[in-house]
Amino acid sequence: MSAGLATYLDLLYSAEPAGGLVEVRHRRTDRGGMGQSFFRWPEERGLAVEAIRRLGRETDCYVGVAPRRRRHGGRSAIARVHVLWVDCDGPESIAALGRFSPAPSMIVRSGSGRHAYWSLWPPVAPAEAEAANRRLALALGADLAAIDGARILRPPGTLNLKTGQGVPVTVERLETEVYTVEEVVGELPDPEPRRREVPASPLRDGDPLLDVSPIGYVAALTGREVGRDGKARCPFHADGGERTPSLHAYEDAEDGWYCFACGEGGTVIDLAAKLWHIEARGAGYHELRRRLAGELLGREAA
Repeated sequence: MSAGLATYLDLLYSAEPAGGLVEVRHRRTDRGGMGQSFFRWPEERGLAVEAIRRLGRETDCYVGVAPRRRRHGGRSAIARVHVLWVDCDGPESIAALGRFSPAPSMIVRSGSGRHAYWSLWPPVAPAEAEAANRRLALALGADLAAIDGARILRPPGTLNLKTGQGVPVTVERLETEVYTVEEVVGELPDPEPRRREVPASPLRDGDPLLDVSPIGYVAALTGREVGRDGKARCPFHADGGERTPSLHAYEDAEDGWYCFACGEGGTVIDLAAKLWHIEARGAGYHELRRRLAGELLGREAA
């Protein structure tokens, strides 16, 4: 059991620079809640394996999929992600996983479900991994709640005690294939934008700002190139570099823009408000319109 566990940890962490941490959580059987511990990688690799194996015989045990850079379990502690993953928890999604190409580098049988991992090189930022995980989950019918960068999942070599019976968590498939993000999700369709109502900053019929395509105003306001496919690097999370642009600018103004990685989106007013740190209410709304008229229309706002 420990051999599969050690290989699993190597898949997740082996390319992490010095200073990375393995986060281990376990369900406390005595007083409830979750226990949490961290192990330095690679110096404490053996200690991590032994701790997970010991805890995993007694209670539900989980490992952070992405290396932490400080002793914290949240997304802010993550600098880079070395795998993409999905949690397939139903027969239809498991069958879809079996048909998916490229095949995962590792599949872990977590009980009745499957956790699939695609090893990456180069690694990616958490937001880029989340955007790719979302596309994978939608394509496979997998769990959309399990795509976040700070996700913890069951490692092999432990027992799944959710139902009260100790079901072994095991490695079902292991390959040495390593992919780029584009090789894994590049052919997958983008999910539909999640439109949101913005009552404080509506655009109305006859509004001159509706004449400006989101493709045009995203490029003009952010200074970032928008490809022919309408994709651009998001100005709100991609300063550290984003190889796969996650912000989509649509052709029609009423469709607006949307970032599939960080979830920001809306109208030209929303974009300007976030870029210029102006609240889109009251006097701030009119200031945004005045500045946008100058930037995009070459005149004062009506």
